[in-house]
Amino acid sequence: MYQASLENLEFYAIIGILPHERLTVQKVILNARLSYQSKEEYIDYAKAARLLENHIKEQQFELIEDALASCAMLLKKHFPQIKSLYLQIKKPQILPNVTPSVSISLNFT
Repeated sequence: MYQASLENLEFYAIIGILPHERLTVQKVILNARLSYQSKEEYIDYAKAARLLENHIKEQQFELIEDALASCAMLLKKHFPQIKSLYLQIKKPQILPNVTPSVSISLNFT
């Protein structure tokens, strides 16, 4: 099993439920691990990164959980060869003394 990883994909987006989060973009850091069976089924990680960033920016999710579930389905649609995935979204600037994050792990086998 192979695994394509995206580490520390950084961009700014509207994401969150607090009133100020709906008005101002904030830094988002996304990590992803995408597993696939053979090298012939490779994952274009540049395309995956673009898809994820654009999707989160366009959708302006309230809950990180909704963003993760939607991104997982988007990746599976564009890359049906994905057998399992792990996605994590961090919001490093929302709290002064900690970096909160939420993650999802899915198996498609």
